[in-house]
Amino acid sequence: MATKLKKDEKPTARPHAIDFVTAKEIILKELSSIPVGNDKKTALPEIFPEKDEVKVQFYVEQISRSLLVESIQLLKNYLENIRIHTFESGFYSFQALNENIYDTKELLDNIRFRFINARTENKVEISKKGDYTRNEIFAIIAIFKLLRESHTQKLKNPKQLLQKLGVSVFDPAEAKKKGQSVGFEHVAGYEEVKEEIIESITMPLNHPEMYDEVSRLTKKFPGKNRPRAVLFEGEPGVGKTTMARIVSCLAKIPMIYVPIESIMSKYYGESAQNLAQIFDAASLFSSSIIFLDEIDSLAGNRDEGMIEATRKILSVLLRKLDGFEGNPKSLTIGATNRKQDLDRALVSRFDKSIYFPMPNLLERAAILGNYAIHLEDEEKKAISAYLDGMSGRNIKDYCDHVERKWATKILQEKRELEPPPFALYETTAKILMKG
Repeated sequence: MATKLKKDEKPTARPHAIDFVTAKEIILKELSSIPVGNDKKTALPEIFPEKDEVKVQFYVEQISRSLLVESIQLLKNYLENIRIHTFESGFYSFQALNENIYDTKELLDNIRFRFINARTENKVEISKKGDYTRNEIFAIIAIFKLLRESHTQKLKNPKQLLQKLGVSVFDPAEAKKKGQSVGFEHVAGYEEVKEEIIESITMPLNHPEMYDEVSRLTKKFPGKNRPRAVLFEGEPGVGKTTMARIVSCLAKIPMIYVPIESIMSKYYGESAQNLAQIFDAASLFSSSIIFLDEIDSLAGNRDEGMIEATRKILSVLLRKLDGFEGNPKSLTIGATNRKQDLDRALVSRFDKSIYFPMPNLLERAAILGNYAIHLEDEEKKAISAYLDGMSGRNIKDYCDHVERKWATKILQEKRELEPPPFALYETTAKILMKG
């Protein structure tokens, strides 16, 4: 039995537990970016010892049934086993079980979450005898964020929600105004890839009703034949991200670019929650494309072993992919250069896989045409022969390197301004290939 606590007294330490003062500092620091006000509903949580417990208490705008379900799902990301203790109108209580669920010794000492709907106010009380563990602390933080922000989330700009999560949004309308719109002409070569994208993505997004009509004419039980998820596979630098932006511009819907670092967190369960929040924020758009870069880093193959945190990410991703087809103009695109490492269940969720090969000689010459417009066609082909094995990004970097060398030469030798000569491109390419 834990000893009775006095105000600001540190409880007796338990294995993997964090003392009261440190726990309070962690919670308040993690929530410091959330705007606060003078009333209870906009204040940060109160954290205090009471009798032989450490309590956390805060007030919220609402506690609906749907938010309760989300809260349970959220708690399961942090707590291995949890039970419903009380589920009555206006009072809902959930308690963590012991590591061994059949062991009931000191069960009531475990952390408990109480959700209280009163006539005049709604609040959450969290209590535990003794110190909190790190997972319990971050469960408290996650529940606070969920309930505090839920009542205003639909009123917020989804772009702001995503930016807060470290995710960027490419808006084709804004890009067009700034002269930054992109089309197929920005990717040289890849004619077969472009045809697949037109057939499998852009046309279905722009004309969903036609694809539904064809389905009614052919299927005994008509259903949707439009893709909800497409996988782009190919080596780094072959244009997967650029092509996703092109799809966004051609379909005139925003692209949500999700880099791996915006999801991964050092805290258990938080990565899965980050991914779920990104999909939830994306659903606030009337239509959108979610682009998941390096998806193989998110969801590897379960057959080869997987840590529990990664398993939770994969579980969320599978669930969200299954449920992200409500809007006919919404699509998820995953990008990988290691398709063989993806979990089979995840691969099965993609309706179409489009392979981006490394460019051949003529395609490399065409790519050079975007970055060295002054060269003759035969000169581009001659240089391309030295650039075998290079991706489109590699070729751009090579051209940038030549330009820097030439600009330095102009400045040092006080030459007249003119584009780099063929000889410099050729010499540089030979040196690169030897290196």
